[in-house]
Amino acid sequence: MKRTGERKKLRSERAHDERAFERRQNYSVEKTETMPRKTPAAAHLYGVAPVLEALRAGQRPIERITIAEGAQHHRLRELVESARRLNVPVHHAPRIDLARIVGAEANHQGVVATIAAANYADADELLDSLAARVGADDPPLAVVLDGVEDPRNLGAILRTVECVGAHGVFVPERRAVGLTETVAKAAAGALEHVRVARAANLARLIEQLKERNIWTIGTSADAPLRYTDWDWRQPSALFLGGEGAGLHRLVRERCDTLVSIPVRGQIESLNVSVAAGIVLYEALRQRTKAVTSDK
Repeated sequence: MKRTGERKKLRSERAHDERAFERRQNYSVEKTETMPRKTPAAAHLYGVAPVLEALRAGQRPIERITIAEGAQHHRLRELVESARRLNVPVHHAPRIDLARIVGAEANHQGVVATIAAANYADADELLDSLAARVGADDPPLAVVLDGVEDPRNLGAILRTVECVGAHGVFVPERRAVGLTETVAKAAAGALEHVRVARAANLARLIEQLKERNIWTIGTSADAPLRYTDWDWRQPSALFLGGEGAGLHRLVRERCDTLVSIPVRGQIESLNVSVAAGIVLYEALRQRTKAVTSDK
């Protein structure tokens, strides 16, 4: 009898727990269905050139533009006219208010835009768009950054990517800088035009690029092949290592080839953003020459 009573008590407790679990689940579903979807947090873009590019590109909605009282810049009139044409509110405020928004150290040039936070491109969609260019007159040229942590370096690289007409950038999800306001400032408007996607695993990304017939080329100071000797007219993805550490071993090993930039001074390697500029402009030189020769 005692065991029977214990069984009944146990069954009752289990039933109570199951009903409580169901109530929690139903409440969770109900909350999920009724709660509004989160919108991207607002960010602040500052500097005349970045704000102008954001207005021209129209990729992200601008809530308002704040200009410091007494600010003087030869392009401010162009900026204000563009904002009015697009019905973007323009406010004037003391310079100290702009410093409070973006920080006292920021060189905002008297202009701050409140703008939707930058969105990352979908990695699979970016891969597919690169693959679609294979065999075309303008073959894919992408940049993959392995652990770049300095936002100014990332911004400078994005600016160069946009200037040479490359087709996208991949950055790691972890242990690397993301698309911050400092990056946007350093990119000087390029962030409005360059597609940036996050990759969970760079070794896997290399295989995905190879599956799409895109060559993977890493940079290494000790590589015997000079960067000028690689045929950049081919579908290519340039891999650049982070500050100090360079490419991780697994990334180095899986790249199709490694190229080096000759250095004659006492310092062993170049800044990553400078290295990116050198190699990408060599790719542009070769591709421009090829187009000219075909005519």
